Amino acid sequence: MQSMRITLAALLAFGAATAAAAQQTQPSTPQAHGARGRMGGPGRGMRAGGALLRGITLSDAEKANLKAVREKYAPQMKTLREQFKPQREAMRAARQRGDTAAVRALWEKNGAAERDAFKKIADAQRNDLRAALSAENRTKFDANAAELQKRMAKRAGKHGGHRPGAKSPDA
Repeated sequence: MQSMRITLAALLAFGAATAAAAQQTQPSTPQAHGARGRMGGPGRGMRAGGALLRGITLSDAEKANLKAVREKYAPQMKTLREQFKPQREAMRAARQRGDTAAVRALWEKNGAAERDAFKKIADAQRNDLRAALSAENRTKFDANAAELQKRMAKRAGKHGGHRPGAKSPDA
């Protein structure tokens, strides 16, 4: 009887400790840029014009205009994300299996079409964002765009113009 009480007390203590630990554990989430989490801190890459609007103080009218532009393109971006979801899931599954050949094949087969579709909408949205700004803020926007373009070119040069981690086609 004494050993049953000790065992029961130990099980209750273990159960309480497990419950307390489970309540304290926070699930890890990727930082930003959708499910990929490659772009860094919160808000980077997800919000249209994030880096392009750096250092720009917006009037209330400009804020309203930018919100309207974002709302205009949100359904199109959502449609594209849904359209390419099966391809992204297939790539994710191949990566998790460690099947680099399948990842590379999927990247070459579907990657260009997906990137081109997103780039087309992103470019149109960028032009509309620029048009929604005052002349003074357009100057800052253009400077930010030039800086962003320079950083992207430097990054592409570092990786030979290919996706980081991927082998070059001629290797």
